[in-house]
Amino acid sequence: MDLLTKDHAQEGLSRAYVQAVAAAARANLRMGHEFDYGFDGTFDSIASRIGMDSKGEPVHRYVNAGFPIDFQLKCTWTWTSDDADIIWSIKTKAYNDLVTRPPEAVAVILILMCLPTDEREWVNISEDAILLRKCCYFTTLTGTPTVTETSTKQIRISRRSVLDAANLSSALVAERRRRMELF
Repeated sequence: MDLLTKDHAQEGLSRAYVQAVAAAARANLRMGHEFDYGFDGTFDSIASRIGMDSKGEPVHRYVNAGFPIDFQLKCTWTWTSDDADIIWSIKTKAYNDLVTRPPEAVAVILILMCLPTDEREWVNISEDAILLRKCCYFTTLTGTPTVTETSTKQIRISRRSVLDAANLSSALVAERRRRMELF
């Protein structure tokens, strides 16, 4: 019997984590764009507006707020950490995709899922819970693009930047403020 590759298993787990966080934050999530141009998905908050039905009664309508955050999603078991940061080597091609986005464009973050080295520890399921180890961290990368896109670059992500519902909601609010100040 053939099994899903390790890389595809990692991708599936990281996607499940992001879906759970988006649902908990009540954010709209779009993943799996028809064409992949370096980014895996988009978060957006929801706005409501009130319209009227044919009887003149108010009707709530919910739409994307229009202040999205794009993301690139990575998953690895080859990370390390110190007291303050997660340390990981990103492929320079992916690094360049993130750092070359102009500041006036839609924000983009890197989401990194850090798994234990032992695959048997990745997921534990019981009647009471699904435990997915370890977690995702997120950051906005800045810097100078690398000349060669066939190497890696070591990056650091603050261990305080766990992707959870509260942090995602805060990031969406901050992106809305940032975009409003541009215009």
